[in-house]
Amino acid sequence: MLLAALALSACSDDEPKSVPSTSTSQTPSATPTTTSPSATPTVTQTTSTTPSATPTPSKTTPPAATATPTVTQASCAASRAGAVNTKGMTAAAASKAKKIMTAAKACDAKTLITLAKADTTGLAGDKAPSAIFTSSTPQNFVALATLLTLEPTETFDGTIQPKVFSERYAQDDAEWNKVVAAGLLTKAAATKMRQDDGGYTGYRVGIAGDGTWTFFTSGR
Repeated sequence: MLLAALALSACSDDEPKSVPSTSTSQTPSATPTTTSPSATPTVTQTTSTTPSATPTPSKTTPPAATATPTVTQASCAASRAGAVNTKGMTAAAASKAKKIMTAAKACDAKTLITLAKADTTGLAGDKAPSAIFTSSTPQNFVALATLLTLEPTETFDGTIQPKVFSERYAQDDAEWNKVVAAGLLTKAAATKMRQDDGGYTGYRVGIAGDGTWTFFTSGR
């Protein structure tokens, strides 16, 4: 029996033991994604420009509307005339001469027009006072102011200036020279006037004894 037991024991030791099967389950790895090499990026070279300071806009002042120039005594050519000459005039005539002179030296057309209308003054070509005294006829202001600086001479109805306009001084060389020196005529024009017209026919002014401004004219 002992032998039988030993025999059985030997048989039992030789029988292969059952080894548990370790099942290694490998999870299939994800198919690696083949990444195509990307194209070499184009490098754009950006020039960095330092922004210049924004210029502060200068304030532009719109041009002021050009005002219509007003003739003032400072800009009036007649303002250079001398003092009024009232020698031999009546008080009324002298007073009117001074008013006319003040307006003429200031190129004050409004006052001269008012005075001429009030006295029905005879003007060159029988024109209206507003046509004689305008900003486009500065020579009339100058001539009027210049005449009033010359010595007047008496007539039957008042005084006239210049003296050469009267019959008494019509051929007086000294009086002709005075109008030339005053700038009322050039020497050549004076010579021609004496030859063609027989006397002075240039600018002249008359004031009656009662102070009426009788005329301011030129020509025959």
